[in-house]
Amino acid sequence: MVSYVVNNIEKLRKSHGLTQEQIAEVLGVSRITYINITNGKRDFTTSNLERLSEYFDVPISELFDQPRNVEKFQQMYFYILNRFKDGVPKTKLAKLLYLIDFSSFYENLESMSGVRYVRREYGPVADVFFEVTDDLFEKGKINIETKGDAFLIKPSSKQETHLLSDDDISHINRVVDYWKDKRTGEIVNFTHEQKPWKACRDGEYIPYSLIIQEEPDHVFAPIT
Repeated sequence: MVSYVVNNIEKLRKSHGLTQEQIAEVLGVSRITYINITNGKRDFTTSNLERLSEYFDVPISELFDQPRNVEKFQQMYFYILNRFKDGVPKTKLAKLLYLIDFSSFYENLESMSGVRYVRREYGPVADVFFEVTDDLFEKGKINIETKGDAFLIKPSSKQETHLLSDDDISHINRVVDYWKDKRTGEIVNFTHEQKPWKACRDGEYIPYSLIIQEEPDHVFAPIT
C-alpha cells in the first residue's frame, strides 16, 4: 500500500486520540498486524479501508488523498505537447492529463501528479489546468493558436521532465499513442462514459478511487 494512504489513516487515528491497538480492533486484526501494515510489511485490504471509512465517517476517497505535485503535472503537460508536432487542442490536452492520472491510479493506487480533477460539462479537468496554462502562456513558454472552434497549444520553449520516471513516460506514451490521431470529440465522449464522470455532478471534485470501479479495458481506452 502506498505510504500516503498509511499516513492519512495514521493522521485520522491520532486526531481522534486512538491507539494502534484500538484501530486493530476495528479492523479485526492484531496490534502486530496493524504495525506491520503501517511499516509497509503488509497491505490494507479493500475491506480494511471500507471499515475505516465507515468508522471515521469519511469518504474512502479521503484515505487516498495524496500531496499535489503541480511541478510534475506541468512536466506531464509539456511532455504531451512535445508528442504533437502541430499542437494539441486545449480540451484534448486536459482530457489526456485526466486519463493519464486516473489510469495511473488504477494501476498503482497512486496518481502521477496528485492534482485534483473537477467534473466539467466537457469532461474532467485538473483544478490547476487553466492556472498552469495561463501562467505558461504569460511566461512565453507556450503559444495558443485558434483553429476553427479549437485552441491549439504548442510549446515555445524546452521544459525539463526530470520528475517523470521511465515508468511514467511509458505510461504517458501508452495513453497518448491511443488518442493521438483521434478527434477531440471522441476523447470527450469517452470520459463521459466512464464511472468517475457519471458518479459526480458538475463542479464536484472527482475522487480518484472511483476509477477502481471501472472495467479494466475501459480505463483509458474504449472496450474493444
